[in-house]
Amino acid sequence: MKKLIASVFAFIILTGIFNVYATENSTVISKEEAISIVKEKLGDIKYDSENIQYREFTNKDSVWILSYTKNDVFENTTVTVDATTGEIIRYNFISDFKGNKNIKRNDAKKIAEEFLDKVRPKNLGKYKYDANYKNDSYNEYGFKWRREENGIVFLYDTINVSVDKKTGLVTHYTYDWTDGDLPTLKNVIDINEATKLFKEYLKPRLVYTVIYSRNKGDVKLVYVLPSPQYMINAYTGDIIDINGNAVKLSAPSNADIKMDVEPVLSKVSVDKDEAFKVAAKYAGSDYELKDTAYMEKYGGLNLKVWTFSWNKLNGIGYLHVAVNADTGNVVDILKSTKSGFNLSISRETALNKAESFVRENFKELLPYIDFGFNNANQKNESIYGYHFVFPLKHYNIPFINNGITVDVDGDGNISAYTYKNYDILYPKPVNIMKQDEVTIKYLKACNFSLKYYKTANGIIPVYTVDDPVESSLIDAKSGEVIKPY
Repeated sequence: MKKLIASVFAFIILTGIFNVYATENSTVISKEEAISIVKEKLGDIKYDSENIQYREFTNKDSVWILSYTKNDVFENTTVTVDATTGEIIRYNFISDFKGNKNIKRNDAKKIAEEFLDKVRPKNLGKYKYDANYKNDSYNEYGFKWRREENGIVFLYDTINVSVDKKTGLVTHYTYDWTDGDLPTLKNVIDINEATKLFKEYLKPRLVYTVIYSRNKGDVKLVYVLPSPQYMINAYTGDIIDINGNAVKLSAPSNADIKMDVEPVLSKVSVDKDEAFKVAAKYAGSDYELKDTAYMEKYGGLNLKVWTFSWNKLNGIGYLHVAVNADTGNVVDILKSTKSGFNLSISRETALNKAESFVRENFKELLPYIDFGFNNANQKNESIYGYHFVFPLKHYNIPFINNGITVDVDGDGNISAYTYKNYDILYPKPVNIMKQDEVTIKYLKACNFSLKYYKTANGIIPVYTVDDPVESSLIDAKSGEVIKPY
């Protein structure tokens, strides 16, 4: 299994996850030069087979990817070399060798530093070790260095090194550097004004969500940011997205907890035939049953379910329904059909159609549906249509895994919808931190400050935290950031 995973991983690295194309380019280093660079910096890598590819991405960045595999004790080493600069920018090592050491974190840091001395990134001197960064996994220690210029961190320009706790070997290395002139820091808004803007528009809101650890899911109360991609333009004070475009957001409201707001569901166990009768109500006569299954850990949760799948007889259509075997309640629906490829309607029109669909088809749940969620989270535009989320509320708190999603195609038709209502025990909203308390703790712990950031139009100063993507979930009881993995 490990070899299969490694092969898939190597394939992803070699083929890329972006739209790429290859071309002849006289300014890039040759294959032989790339091999020589790897040998000079990392020494002789033992292997039984090798795979070397050149890839050029649509943004004109190009790389050499060298993959070496050893078979007796399986090992795969993949090294990515920037084809323009000759820098080693990625390194990944996978092995069946488990090791029996108990490496201390300080010793692992020395190993990471020794590895950096080997690869010697050109701009290593402009990176500063982040002693506050802790993102260790069960098997590895993780270390991070951040690019810092003029005392200002450059967002996402980092060096990351992982060291195996049992072998003491470096397993991962990444080096990211952004070219371009740094902008002036004159006339930027100060930290107090930026903090005020964050507290008004970007402060986290209280929700339920499922947090997974080793394929096991637990329902938790968390505070979640409107989006990890949003930051504040330090010149204008605008809230911007990752492309640097200004976005208009509604100020998130404080949680209005109501202990009596909870959907009333049945609790009568069902067998397969009884579950089928419940599920078949969503199918219709033009759908043919294709699959039936019983699962005891549905979605990684303690949910025993019967699942049924149908295909549409004539045309394009699919339906999946899961019924809780212990309660007889529908916990999951996914229905999709053919969609149009025009985009002739506005977001507002599409949202109205989605809301009408929900109100017509889920009447018994209307008191528990958060219809304001899509106004606060406007990240649902696409090329051919729109995607809207309507969370169910428990104790008047949205559960972002429970609810209804509706896809509206460009012609205004409902092309797909899902419904989830995991009827399991949820933690009650007691002894939790208040929204303002969480916001203050979050800004301090995650180093909300002035940063450099490269948008689609160039480098600008922004206000944001150190690791936006890794810090968008906050435990409602402790105020600590929950890592997404």
